[in-house]
Amino acid sequence: MRNKAVIWAILSAFLYAIYTPIAKILGIQCPPVYLTAYLYLGSAIGLICLYYLFKDRFDTGEQSVSLNDLDSLVLMIVLNIGAGILLNLGIKLSSAVSMSLVSNFEIVATAVIAVICGEKITKKLWLGISVIVIASMVLSFNFSSLRISWGIILGLLATILWGFENNVTKKLSIKNPVQVVIIKGFGVGIGSYLIAFGVKETPVKSILTIVYCLVLGFFAFGLSILLYIMAQRYLGAAKTSAYYALSPFIAVILSLLILGEGLSLQFIIALILMIAGIFIVVNDVPASERRPTQKYS
Repeated sequence: MRNKAVIWAILSAFLYAIYTPIAKILGIQCPPVYLTAYLYLGSAIGLICLYYLFKDRFDTGEQSVSLNDLDSLVLMIVLNIGAGILLNLGIKLSSAVSMSLVSNFEIVATAVIAVICGEKITKKLWLGISVIVIASMVLSFNFSSLRISWGIILGLLATILWGFENNVTKKLSIKNPVQVVIIKGFGVGIGSYLIAFGVKETPVKSILTIVYCLVLGFFAFGLSILLYIMAQRYLGAAKTSAYYALSPFIAVILSLLILGEGLSLQFIIALILMIAGIFIVVNDVPASERRPTQKYS
């Protein structure tokens, strides 16, 4: 079963990794806010179907979500609406390979906000955070034209919102994760759809495009999380997070293969720094705290 769990963890990372390059393609026909709505709705609809098809496997004794969690759930949904929209805007304005690396900044945002809230982290972890910050700065500036890459900036802002979410919704971590993700999916999906309608974003006329978005949301956000949960129960949080940390780098490879995007010297430098920073972080955080910040995206 342990070998199966390793496969689940790697597959979870792979499924989340497909999000950026495919979202880049779908963004041509689906505006960013509507894209956010359909992705999250797809994750919720898909997971709720799996939940009722395999209910016995999911009922493992976790606490169910209750009305006492309403404040955390609302804040979680609001932060994810903002983060999802910003990230999809960033993907539209920047290359998929660069946006794939940007997702690592969520680790930095989560750790820094935790420190502000009173938590302590080691000097080694600060080193890893600093390296990731430098890599993100390298990505954020176009040295050839001496201009800021606004797509990367939007992506960084999205990870900061997810960093806040990871800190303010900690008490939900003891609740049934499948229920949490289903509630998040419907909440963010419906909320984003209402925003898209309110700002008069151009509606998606192609039913096929909507279906593609829903399917991507199910695999990248829904099934990916489900496999992560299954793997964590046999491998533990630390080992599962180490496998999941592969996701941004898998996304880079997929972006190169699917979109044919080129690699600049600037990107290669950022990639090397990002790998070094993630390696330091994954090998420093205590086992009780090691988990991928993208887990409930």
